[in-house]
Amino acid sequence: MFNEFPQSDLTIVSTDGSVSHTKGIVSSSDAIVIPDAKAAVDIGYEIRRSLPNGKDETFEVVDPVFHQQFGSIPAHFQVKVRKKGLLPAGGGGNYTITVNGPNSRVNIHSQDNSNNVAHDLKVFEDARAAIVAQVPDSENRARIIGSLDEAKAAAGNPETYRSAYQKLISSAADHVTVLAPFLPILTSFLG
Repeated sequence: MFNEFPQSDLTIVSTDGSVSHTKGIVSSSDAIVIPDAKAAVDIGYEIRRSLPNGKDETFEVVDPVFHQQFGSIPAHFQVKVRKKGLLPAGGGGNYTITVNGPNSRVNIHSQDNSNNVAHDLKVFEDARAAIVAQVPDSENRARIIGSLDEAKAAAGNPETYRSAYQKLISSAADHVTVLAPFLPILTSFLG
């Protein structure tokens, strides 16, 4: 039955960006019939039809409804769509962007001039390991580690961290080369 209607080559782009191809009947700007009963189509997907002018006529799937075979009408999808417009061939589309980590951000067609400082408390554990490995005198080592623990506890508050940081630097004065690799990060907690 559907073979009697003019069919177009359609590209279906899922919300995760995967692409499939099928035939379909674009019956209006808000409805597409897909005779392929095995087509994967869901809400939010994009359906694209290539036009002779090199552009893609692009639709967003609003309501895909599957219809079982009924008499001489084969199983098919009737898809309600919203026309998104004409896009350059292969352009536009669904994008999956995964962002993680401290202070992550996405800039699309813009410039990010912000300055963020991410405080990772792991620096205190790394500094502790260096002190344990490189400060041989147990009394000095205990005093420096005690000051380091106070600085770690105060790391969330720049006012209390300042005095804890000064105490740490004073207690480690004879062993400042041990803490030297960690000083830029430890200093960043000052605010």
